[in-house]
Amino acid sequence: MSEYPETERLASLFDEGPDAILVVDEDSRIRRANDRVRDLFGYEPEELVGSSVGVLVPNDVDDHASLVDAYFEDSESRPMGAGLELQARRKDGSTFPVDISLSPVESESGESAAAIAAVRDVSEQQSLRRKYRTLLDTAPDAAFVVAVDDGEVLEANRAAAALVGEPEDDLVGRHYSDVFPEGPNGRYVDLFSLDPGERVRSSRFENGDDILVVTDDGDRVPVEVSAQRVNVVDDGVVLAMLRDVSERREYERELNRQIDRLERVAQVLSHDLRNPLNVAEGNVELAMETGDTDRLRAVESAHDRMREIIEEALTMVRTGSDIETVDAIDVGEFAAQCWANVATDSASLDIVAPGIVYADEERFSHLFENLYRNAIEHGGENVTVRVGVTDSGFFVEDDGPGIPPEDRESVFELGWTTEDVGSGLGLNIVADIAAAHDWTPTVTDSDSGGARFEFSGARAAPYDESFTVRDDGGENGGQSEREDPQR
Repeated sequence: MSEYPETERLASLFDEGPDAILVVDEDSRIRRANDRVRDLFGYEPEELVGSSVGVLVPNDVDDHASLVDAYFEDSESRPMGAGLELQARRKDGSTFPVDISLSPVESESGESAAAIAAVRDVSEQQSLRRKYRTLLDTAPDAAFVVAVDDGEVLEANRAAAALVGEPEDDLVGRHYSDVFPEGPNGRYVDLFSLDPGERVRSSRFENGDDILVVTDDGDRVPVEVSAQRVNVVDDGVVLAMLRDVSERREYERELNRQIDRLERVAQVLSHDLRNPLNVAEGNVELAMETGDTDRLRAVESAHDRMREIIEEALTMVRTGSDIETVDAIDVGEFAAQCWANVATDSASLDIVAPGIVYADEERFSHLFENLYRNAIEHGGENVTVRVGVTDSGFFVEDDGPGIPPEDRESVFELGWTTEDVGSGLGLNIVADIAAAHDWTPTVTDSDSGGARFEFSGARAAPYDESFTVRDDGGENGGQSEREDPQR
């Protein structure tokens, strides 16, 4: 009877296996080898019997002898040198990467006196692994490789680290749900609960909510998830690619705002243009029937009103959320120029606090002109409009009837007006311009009881007391050249 009956039983299966099989004793001597060693190492099986296993696995690579000693101290079936890259050596001296699995063989006494080593060439796997890692690292999207059984992140690429704001090594070993806002019990689990070969691609949940990643700073970034379950080891892994769609979401929001603006403008125009058009048509018919040319003055007035509504509508459509240039604007001079562009009748402009505001010049002019028209429409032809700059922004106020407190939250809504002749576009345009600059508009009472529109959050600076205001709205200074207070 052989000293190793278990070995004899298993040896009958060795030559049918795909791997090179060696029986190695506790002295690291090869006791038996199957025919596969010929293809893998270039040795005849008989040549290896009695030789040290170091012939095949050089001692200068990963201290093979200590690995063998450690195995026999605690012998159980497991990979040899787990986590290490083992190299084997052929008869011609060339080396190649291998995986080695060890299983104990008990003698008649029940002690582990030998081990079966299954040696597999992993050159192709390592080549594929290098290609895979290169693809992973060069991928523009964040990539996570997640274990199916426990949700552990096995790998993460540079883009993933950049997205989350943490090093790659800090992401590996954690549960994948750590990067999502709802934890392991939320709906995000379904994104990774896939059947073998199943794929999913989505940037929103069924209710329309964005799929979000929580960064190290606590920010929430909308992402598109492309995930697939791949059976590469054991139960397989889920390869998930996460693409930052923040810019896409902002584009969608802006597009929806534009569409909404166009729809609302169309509604206002269809209603507000009809009235002056009917006035013009009626007076033209009467003028033709009676020869009363005085009727044409009413036609002219109606045409002026239609022109004003159309201009407001065009401004509304063209006013978006992006600001291309921001310049330092002298509010006193600029407000006076805008005043000249509006039919002000007997109304007057008073620059009570001159200064500098940084703004987009074209849109800033639309803001002033619409506020002026609003003041004249509601305050009458003799209304006085005052403009001033504060440390935190600027204001435009009048001495008209003012706006009731219950209406102040609604005045910036499209279509809001208390006058039959109003289009309801002007103050909505003002709100859009403020939003484009990241200013906050509010409505309150002026000292005279009229309406006061304040804009906070603007980059602004009032001039000092060396400047006085002339009666014509201009400014007199105690110096020949005014300096930019922001410089």
